[in-house]
Amino acid sequence: MSLTKQRPQQLIGGTDGESNSTEIDREVAYQALSNRRRRFTIHYLMQVGEPVTLRRLSEQVAAWENGVSRSQITSKQRKRVYTALHQAHLPKLDKMDIVEYDTHDTAIYPTENLTTLRVYMEVVPENEIPWSVFYTGIALLFGTGAVLGWASVTPFDALSGTVWGLLTVMTIAVVGVINIYCDQQNRLGVDGPPPEVSYME
Repeated sequence: MSLTKQRPQQLIGGTDGESNSTEIDREVAYQALSNRRRRFTIHYLMQVGEPVTLRRLSEQVAAWENGVSRSQITSKQRKRVYTALHQAHLPKLDKMDIVEYDTHDTAIYPTENLTTLRVYMEVVPENEIPWSVFYTGIALLFGTGAVLGWASVTPFDALSGTVWGLLTVMTIAVVGVINIYCDQQNRLGVDGPPPEVSYME
């Protein structure tokens, strides 16, 4: 099926010729991303960068939901996702002007607003802690060590204040690089499955 339809871009918060921001309203963005199937839909549309059929979209979303490849999903799994997208999620995204959903041809056309949702979501597995807590822990650990060293408490006094400072800076720098890399991998629209899907096809 050839999808060549073009849609005039309508930006939330203003119309053509107005000076309002072209970015989607934060509350609307939160609503769009609050549902997993909508996040998967947005992730896939960002990846392909072109209009898609509902069948193709529902197959991929179903595959991600069930942790299998598209060739392994069952008709029941695809139909369940197909129905939910058709009846609820795509009309909602259409109303938000993130996509245009053609219910007659069951085709989805991304709008310019889709690019404003290129935000990352921090995915924290059950056995890990958020980065904010991790950084706080580092600060408390090295801060306590420096104070104990200043108070001449053994063995913390074996390191000077300068050394404690260098160790703190180096540790935060290394962790920061790792943090940046992980955040890049957790952005919507990157290659591969959505950030919250742990398997790779």
